[in-house]
Amino acid sequence: MVQVLKEELRQAIVQHAQDEFAQHGFADASIKRIAANAGISVGNLYRYFPGKEALFDSIVSPVLRELEMLIGNHDNHPDETGDIFELVVHALAGIVEKYRSPLLILIDGSKGTRFETAAANFHRVMADNVAEHLAIYNGKQGRTVFERQAAWPVSVAFMQGYFEIVRHHQDPEDCKRMVGQYVSFWYQGLRAFL
Repeated sequence: MVQVLKEELRQAIVQHAQDEFAQHGFADASIKRIAANAGISVGNLYRYFPGKEALFDSIVSPVLRELEMLIGNHDNHPDETGDIFELVVHALAGIVEKYRSPLLILIDGSKGTRFETAAANFHRVMADNVAEHLAIYNGKQGRTVFERQAAWPVSVAFMQGYFEIVRHHQDPEDCKRMVGQYVSFWYQGLRAFL
């Protein structure tokens, strides 16, 4: 007789794995603790996930895709009546609202996985985005005002600030308000490049 996997048990495993990775990071997380907290045997857990890596992947992949899409999708600007500031705040706050714990796991707890360079990759994609805006600005000025290399520290600073807000503002409304203020601060200074 073939036993059917239960979606609610799968979701319970994922939730307990998320808690484990949030507390211990990937390297120190324990499959035994995840199984025990889910109320199942390790063998039963392996029926749902072939290992710790697969569990980790199921937790962080959705937020990774969403954040990469947001950072990399700078070519789709709203028309003249749209407000890019509001769109950015909404998108960044939405990621936190939907994926706060997986995002923190990804940026703080992925050492030893194929995702351990995710934060650096976010910085790189953001730097490419900023560099394009700097080039456009320089073109409008008819001279080099900002060198391409300036994009890297600007991008790292922006992303690290965002990650700090995510780390320290657990309440969704508080976090959304802080993301709004943070993006507003940057937007006021970078408005000339948009």
